[in-house]
Amino acid sequence: MSRLRDSDFPALGTDTPAEQLIGIRFRWYATHARRARIWYRALGTVQLLAALVIAISVAIEAPIWLAPALGGVIALAEGVRTLYGFKDTYPTYTRTAQQLRNEAWLYAQKAGRYARADEPVRLLAERVVEISHSETEDWEAALKSRSI
Repeated sequence: MSRLRDSDFPALGTDTPAEQLIGIRFRWYATHARRARIWYRALGTVQLLAALVIAISVAIEAPIWLAPALGGVIALAEGVRTLYGFKDTYPTYTRTAQQLRNEAWLYAQKAGRYARADEPVRLLAERVVEISHSETEDWEAALKSRSI
């Protein structure tokens, strides 16, 4: 597990398939949450800058085509944010990565449900799958609610 870039993720030790699985899933969610946050903020910044330039262009008597062109940039940026779901994926992926990190710490310390488990590695595998499955179900529900 030392390959993980997140220093807050525990070293789990024996490198069982369940421990490998939680590391893989954590890295995936943490990386994609980071990317979604960057894209969401970058596209929002583009929108703000374009709106600011529109306001300034009126005051400085810029070419007549500038304001509509920047309005198109704003619409495009919002369309990309919506189409790729950066607003939704950022918090859900962050939450899932955090849940996986917390589960890894409980497992590493044999705390919580792992203190009482007969087979902690098996329980870890089940919990990782449950957490990932829950995130997938939430995502599917969000997609269905948008398409109605």
